[in-house]
Amino acid sequence: MRQSLLAVAAIMAGLISANAATDPLAEGAKSYQRADYKGALAQWQPLAVQGNPVAQNNLGVMYLDGKGVAQNMSEAVRYLSLAAASGSSLGQNNLGGLYREGKGVPRDYVLAARWFTAAAGQGNAAAMYNLGLMYELGQGMKAEPFHAYMWYALAAETNTVPNAAAHREALWGRMTAAAQKQARDLTAACKGKAYKGCV
Repeated sequence: MRQSLLAVAAIMAGLISANAATDPLAEGAKSYQRADYKGALAQWQPLAVQGNPVAQNNLGVMYLDGKGVAQNMSEAVRYLSLAAASGSSLGQNNLGGLYREGKGVPRDYVLAARWFTAAAGQGNAAAMYNLGLMYELGQGMKAEPFHAYMWYALAAETNTVPNAAAHREALWGRMTAAAQKQARDLTAACKGKAYKGCV
């Protein structure tokens, strides 16, 4: 997934709470939205050091993009790895993106797919879309249109990932009627399993 979309998804997803005045995550998100990156850093850095996976993800994105800090790929990888290892679907998706693109780490499609799968299993729509791309292009796995369609369809259902519906429809148009049924059945089965074990 494109890094700019990752950054927006990472910052916006679930960060603003009802009690923003006392929530440093939400305060940091407000600062980030105002392009007050130093303010966001001041809120998130202490939390990241204490092990908060959302703050770790956010710092990783800031280091990746050079916002509020000097761009530093090793720090981006470090913080995103901490977030991913702690189970953050945002961190897992973003770390998967680094491995797929070979940014700050050697390109490794297998590791990228592993992190995207972990995030998709938690319902992360961006990771679902990323898996769809990997299955469609055969990155780290055999090109497989049924799974590509499934992940695009699941991502498209959230209405949060640009292009997911367009990719789903383009793939659908290239399938036979029998293949369409198989893809639709696979999608329903994955949804029924709450996105776990769908590879």
